[in-house]
Amino acid sequence: MIRLSRTKKVMLLCFAIILIIVANRISTVQHLTARIATNLYVSLKYQDLDLEYQNVEFSPQFGDYSVAYKDKDGKVYGFMVTPKSMPVIILHDPLRETP
Repeated sequence: MIRLSRTKKVMLLCFAIILIIVANRISTVQHLTARIATNLYVSLKYQDLDLEYQNVEFSPQFGDYSVAYKDKDGKVYGFMVTPKSMPVIILHDPLRETP
């Protein structure tokens, strides 16, 4: 294993963060980020529902990404993920109970 000094580790971490931010300017990477974010969210929160990923698309009307999942009964659920530049925040969860 390669040993790195503390300053080199910090510099490497900063470089990785900057690379991720710059890469998220590319549309394909944004789609992938939205898919990964919702996949983590769904697998952590709704693992018992056995939801299957369907598709991801950018909604210009809302400026957010819509990620669709289908359950075993065929019902489709759409999750909204924001912001466009780095879609990691689940804005709308159709399965969350509202008061």
